[in-house]
Amino acid sequence: MAAFFIITWFVLLFYAVRLISRGWSVASEMDGRKVIKEERRYVTRSIHPEMEEVEVGDELLVVRFDEPEKEQDPRFKLDSPELHNLDPLQQSLRDRIEELNEDDDDDDGGIVSRA
Repeated sequence: MAAFFIITWFVLLFYAVRLISRGWSVASEMDGRKVIKEERRYVTRSIHPEMEEVEVGDELLVVRFDEPEKEQDPRFKLDSPELHNLDPLQQSLRDRIEELNEDDDDDDGGIVSRA
């Protein structure tokens, strides 16, 4: 039992040291580059219920993560009708659903249950 504990302890120690070394290597690759921009703003009006206790003129910390803005393809907007016409599998699924709906006669003839 003690051998199992010692082996497990060394495995966990190995993974901990490996994780720490990877963190150091990632931090050294950044070379002091700032990924997060900090900006200070002042409250001019209360917008959100959670900000009711914030007074006008209080200093707030604003954090923005810079990402290049990507131009969206109009075909991939959620309300675009072209989105549904791009996928042949979607069309075959619709055709199959329509086919199954046409075959459904609702004759109410089924298994008779007697209690």
